[in-house]
Amino acid sequence: MSTIAASQDRELRRKRADATRAGGIGNFIEFFDFSLYGFFAVMISQLFFPTISPVAALLATFAVYGGSFIMRPVGAIVFGHVADRVGRRRALVIAVILMSLATTLIGLLPTYEQIGVAAPALLLLCRLTQAFSAGGEQSGAYVLVIEHSPVKQRGRNGSWLVVCVMGGVVSGILLSLLMESITTAEQMAAWGWRVPFLVAAPLGLLGLYLRLKLQESDAFKAAAARVEMSEKRHIPLVQAFRTVKKEMLVLFGWVALVSLSGYILIGFMVTLLVKFEGYEMPAALGIMAIGFLLGIPAVLAICRWSDRVSRKTFAGLNAAALVVWAIPALMLIGQGPVAAAVAITGWIIIMYPMNLVAGFAVVELFPVDVRASASALPYQLAFAVFGGSAPYVATWLTSSFSSMAVAYYVTIVGVVGLFVAMFGLPNAREMAVISTDVDKDIAELDDAEKEKAAVR
Repeated sequence: MSTIAASQDRELRRKRADATRAGGIGNFIEFFDFSLYGFFAVMISQLFFPTISPVAALLATFAVYGGSFIMRPVGAIVFGHVADRVGRRRALVIAVILMSLATTLIGLLPTYEQIGVAAPALLLLCRLTQAFSAGGEQSGAYVLVIEHSPVKQRGRNGSWLVVCVMGGVVSGILLSLLMESITTAEQMAAWGWRVPFLVAAPLGLLGLYLRLKLQESDAFKAAAARVEMSEKRHIPLVQAFRTVKKEMLVLFGWVALVSLSGYILIGFMVTLLVKFEGYEMPAALGIMAIGFLLGIPAVLAICRWSDRVSRKTFAGLNAAALVVWAIPALMLIGQGPVAAAVAITGWIIIMYPMNLVAGFAVVELFPVDVRASASALPYQLAFAVFGGSAPYVATWLTSSFSSMAVAYYVTIVGVVGLFVAMFGLPNAREMAVISTDVDKDIAELDDAEKEKAAVR
């Protein structure tokens, strides 16, 4: 390899590494922030809704949790447009600032006892801001990283985004567990619950630093150059509805399963263990932490394996596994801490690779010039409908019937996800066509830049 070729190769690897780090830190922060609310749901219900019964207060807390998700599609429209027309970097920089700021403010909020009904109102406002910024975060991060990746390495590179999602959750668990262990019940209610939320501030500064260093992918630059040369400028989301409506519906169907199973895990499982199964909070968080620490290496290996099989096979196996595991998992939860840890670990190992399938889909279902808009809206609509409502619906089902009702709910949506995997998601054979088209666009961009250089 010549010196020039070696230098170009190093530069390409550096750009991919920068994209992976910048995308990963946002996923880490988003799920660190969002999971904290689920872990502290019982505490938040007592501090912000103290005038109603415990179950009603918990439902009110999850109503704020789910209600805020209505802003995710709004954020998806705004950030998707910015990402397609201005650049992925700009959209992701704004998203990480808003997410970190809103989470930090939750840690500073006065409680109901201090300011009355204004307290839950301010809590809702912070949650709405979190959800708005999340509308452009996760799907945007997948677009960023996977656009930078060769088709045959998308599983390997995307696996780090999935691990960062898991890392955000487990960091939230461990920090919450630390605060539970070093504070009394009175200290926890007074100030201990606030500390994990305040950690969002330095995390946000790190995310901002990494994202300001980003460069756009060659695929995006090529698409942007094409738009600049075109006499007709379209609105990306309008163009997406004209050309890729079916693909947007496919993504919605898959992410419905991802968001439901994910927010049952991080938004409801701790509540199930503490409120309905009688575990102490430290024990519940410890079980969750064990599940994630055991699950991370397994998920990393599974995601990397995805480069060796077709997309349909990989997605179908994940959906089928969840269909099979949902009912046994909810049965095991009430059979003691070891059984609960097995149930949650299995859930984690099955569910998190589904995020990678969603990451493949946001890139491989849509053309570059409308990709961020076309993927962000159905992605976040699915999170709003299924993810945002998951803790509320699961709490209501469990209190009205039993936790097995939650298992049946997940199983039904899992069957739908299996059909989406088999008949909607693109297969490996189609990836060669996508790869060729992208390479052609990049080659045309390189030729144009060479012509400009020659003229100069």
